[in-house]
Amino acid sequence: MTTMTPRTTAPARYRAAVIGVGITPATSARQQTRSTVELCGDATRSALRHGGIRPDDIDAVVTGSIDGFEGTALAGKYVTRLLGIGDRVPLVTVNTGGTTGGNLLQVATRMVRSGTHRRVLCLGGPTFFGARDLQAAINTNSPMIIEQPLGMGAYHMGAFAATAYARRFGVTRRDFAAVAVADHRKAFRNPNAHLRYEMTEDQVLAGRELSSPLTQPMVCPVSTSAAAMIVGRADDDADTRVRPALIKAIGMSSDPYLGGGKGDFAELQNLATLARRVYALADIRNPIEEFDVAEVFAPYVHMQPMQLEALGLAPPGGGIDLIRSGATDRDGRMPVNPSGGPKCTNGGIAGELAPFAYAALQVMGDAPTEIQVPHVRRALAQGTGGTFFQFENLAIFEALNFEAAASDAVDQKRGDR
Repeated sequence: MTTMTPRTTAPARYRAAVIGVGITPATSARQQTRSTVELCGDATRSALRHGGIRPDDIDAVVTGSIDGFEGTALAGKYVTRLLGIGDRVPLVTVNTGGTTGGNLLQVATRMVRSGTHRRVLCLGGPTFFGARDLQAAINTNSPMIIEQPLGMGAYHMGAFAATAYARRFGVTRRDFAAVAVADHRKAFRNPNAHLRYEMTEDQVLAGRELSSPLTQPMVCPVSTSAAAMIVGRADDDADTRVRPALIKAIGMSSDPYLGGGKGDFAELQNLATLARRVYALADIRNPIEEFDVAEVFAPYVHMQPMQLEALGLAPPGGGIDLIRSGATDRDGRMPVNPSGGPKCTNGGIAGELAPFAYAALQVMGDAPTEIQVPHVRRALAQGTGGTFFQFENLAIFEALNFEAAASDAVDQKRGDR
């Protein structure tokens, strides 16, 4: 009798991990002293140094370019030619509007997992340098047949969810102000943040009215910065200087583009659906216990509590309470946006890539000392975009030795509380 040995018809999928990260300090787009190319070069070189990787080890580049904001339609190629990593490296340019930054990591991860590339550079540069009147340019994002004739702009569309959420759960403007206060307190500690100053709730409420219930301090600034991440094969990168952050699970999803296609403005249903799918891939069953830190893309104050609820970190209507309790502070039960988040730094594509970069750095143990959360073994990163934030990105990062160290980390986390 002959025993047949099953034959594998296709090679096993490679595991992808972040093996280098670079983030430049941010400032106002009107006060920048570094050009876009210089900022991108700084972020790239920082990521290479962080991972101990040579420029010629990069075998592909994924970068972004958003039509209407960039100074050239070929922004990706224009920048990458001048990075010093060679002019024959394949280049993929991604343009998915406000989700471009998060989608850079989606593309690079799939390139590495498929086995077609070993080390891929994700590069997110500043987006807003090319528009003379940025607010006018952003306002054109609203659908021209329905929303634009109503005089709707970006602030008005942002206020839709704020108003609906406040009415359903009894959230006040002072509650929203508390979110801004918490973000500014965190950004004050981050050497890379743009708005590095603290505020009081009264100062937030006294800010210039934009679209009720939002005041200017409740909305992100226009920043200029760059971020770079290097994605490589997790199982053959022992020669890097860092502890790789395994990309355990990653995914994206979308709602209809028109505001009328959203099911409910008072909750982020699309993000909740995506979270269930990505959590299943990583076997996440109790998010608030299983994640050590989270970075979410919340350029408006009402978005962060809504995101916490959609991600299963707080019950419906409970996001504000979680933030007010101090649980989302760096030393709290569930640290959220220890970087200060996009509320205090939003460089466009760079700002969208930043949550993923900071989350990976937390797992590596290499975030800026002032914002590093102790004992991080698993981190969550989220990005969103669209006129009504209809499009979502989500990723889970883990330490490569997670299984062996998880029990010790959980015990330590509980002891810290």
